[in-house]
Amino acid sequence: MTIKSFYFSQVADLRIEGVGIHASYSVNLTISDENTSEGKKITVSATGKSNAAKAAGSGNLLFWCKVKNILDGKTYVLERKKGEHWAVGIDDIVIGNTSFFIAPASSRNAALEIEAGYFYDSGYTGTVPPIPASVKRVINLTPFQG
Repeated sequence: MTIKSFYFSQVADLRIEGVGIHASYSVNLTISDENTSEGKKITVSATGKSNAAKAAGSGNLLFWCKVKNILDGKTYVLERKKGEHWAVGIDDIVIGNTSFFIAPASSRNAALEIEAGYFYDSGYTGTVPPIPASVKRVINLTPFQG
């Protein structure tokens, strides 16, 4: 089993009084891949962090993350399920997790395309994404060991 952590940050702007460049954000991903008889089991979990709500003085940040399997084009949305428990830092916001399998024959060149971002929710005037609205990266996985 291989477990790797990835930390991506994005300089961003949010056109709300007092926020501006403080809308920059980061996403911390933990990816594990385990070789099984059915193929490679992939588990992705993520947390996000930004000072946008603190700079605005109120509101919530609604982080999101999608994982696309480059080999078959399937997209998985990370979500937090009821009853799950997470250990996070004081400013971390849980995005969620997802799991899926990649067939052994196709896992030689396996890669994941990660896209993540957030919406600032003021509670009374609606939600707005920062500019740019998301960060996108490609992560290559370890080859399948049969």
